[in-house]
Amino acid sequence: MAIDHPENYLKLFDADLDRVGFDEVVESKLDMIRVLAQHSTSVLIDPVWSFGQAIAAGAVPGDVGILSGIEDLYYEPSSAVGFDTELKLKPGWDPAVLAALGADAAKLVVFHRDDQDADVVAQQHAVVAEAAAACRAHQLPLVVEPLWFPTGDEDLADPAVRAVRRRSVLSSARSFREAGADIMKVEFPVLDLTDLDAAHEACQALDEAVSGPWVLLSAGVTFEGFRTQLDVAADHGCSGFMAGRAIWGDAVGRMDAAARRAGADLAARRLDELAEVLEGRGRPAYTPVDQAEVASLIGPQWYLGAVGEQA
Repeated sequence: MAIDHPENYLKLFDADLDRVGFDEVVESKLDMIRVLAQHSTSVLIDPVWSFGQAIAAGAVPGDVGILSGIEDLYYEPSSAVGFDTELKLKPGWDPAVLAALGADAAKLVVFHRDDQDADVVAQQHAVVAEAAAACRAHQLPLVVEPLWFPTGDEDLADPAVRAVRRRSVLSSARSFREAGADIMKVEFPVLDLTDLDAAHEACQALDEAVSGPWVLLSAGVTFEGFRTQLDVAADHGCSGFMAGRAIWGDAVGRMDAAARRAGADLAARRLDELAEVLEGRGRPAYTPVDQAEVASLIGPQWYLGAVGEQA
């Protein structure tokens, strides 16, 4: 369950962000985390409004994983994505800090198009490789989340633009995995869910592009739309999901306590339904070694090697 959203979360309270209080955002996120963590294997939370607060308030059970993003998102409402698309790491919130605080993984958002300037693409992959090395040094998995974005007057209703997006989603899944990502958090590669044959074909191509585990993000689609996406992806190697707004997006904002609780309960039912979609279908991120082979694969001095080199 992802609830690490910054200003796009605040906009659910008021379009004028200056009128959104820090306290009300913390309260809202913790109310949602406290309920949804009971239905999740892990939660993706942010350093500003929820990470420290959720730990201090005991909102996350000890057997639920905690992830946090290490990207520095600069709010830019005039941008097509609402943020500055330059990739920067968040000062003071790096893998060493996350490891010291007991986090289970780091996440890195990259606003990426494979047709960007070559220097931009190279810089993005270099930052991912650097972040992956830092995560390995602290035994943290790195989740990389490439997000495609339109430029100029591109219209997502245009089939040619959709083809550009599909190609970029597939290529970024491959290239950032090769740059060091342990898990790819990916957008559904096509936008048209009426053509399920094309959706299945695209997800098969996505699975072939990623030599490792990948999960779906919801990208603000409706719950029904995301459920369909996950149902398709589950047929093609998807290991799970890290979703937010599709689950709780219509249950957040200024509302009374009863409405907040009802919204959280609805979000919990949605989480359970998505888990049912994956039951018996999602590809495990880790497959145990057969006991008859394990001694030959992991010898008596295995622990002397650097973490990651034995995998």
